[in-house]
Amino acid sequence: MIQILLLSLLVSLDGLFCGLTFAIKKIRLSAKRLGLISFCPFLIVSAVMSAAGLIGRQLNEGAIRGLSFVLFFILAYLSLTEALRKRGKPSLLTLIRNPSASDLNQDRQISAKEALLMGMALSLDNAVMGLDFALRNAPVLPVAAGFALINFTLVWAGSRCRWPARWTRLEKVSDYLPAVLFALLAFLRLK
Repeated sequence: MIQILLLSLLVSLDGLFCGLTFAIKKIRLSAKRLGLISFCPFLIVSAVMSAAGLIGRQLNEGAIRGLSFVLFFILAYLSLTEALRKRGKPSLLTLIRNPSASDLNQDRQISAKEALLMGMALSLDNAVMGLDFALRNAPVLPVAAGFALINFTLVWAGSRCRWPARWTRLEKVSDYLPAVLFALLAFLRLK
């Protein structure tokens, strides 16, 4: 269970950067909207894990490791591609790279629709990790609840920080964090 929590925390770090970006850009996030953002990982991870549990029973350990490697490697590639591309219409991966883009109407507060979009963006990597956990027969509800709680905590903590404006360079460094993280997780799956 400790391994699940640590990996959940590691893969959910984009939530912390999301909250930090909200703080830096002075975008308001109400408790209700934060709850909606955090509910998305619970719902999506539960659905993915339930479906993957059926598939996992049909696969041997080598196939599970190979599938996990491929999934994380694809996410690493997509995250890196998105971080390198700086223009274009916001997509879910764009929102992971640049969470302030979720404030679609630029009113400096997150609406229910924007919170739902942000929650789905933060759930992408959680869903892949949930799939990996399901293939390894981890329990669905505790894992999904853990992702929701960790996302809630990280987004909340980040949004409450008061960073000096000169620290906004951290936001640019975080562009590449998901790609590095997914590549690392992909190669760890080969062990």
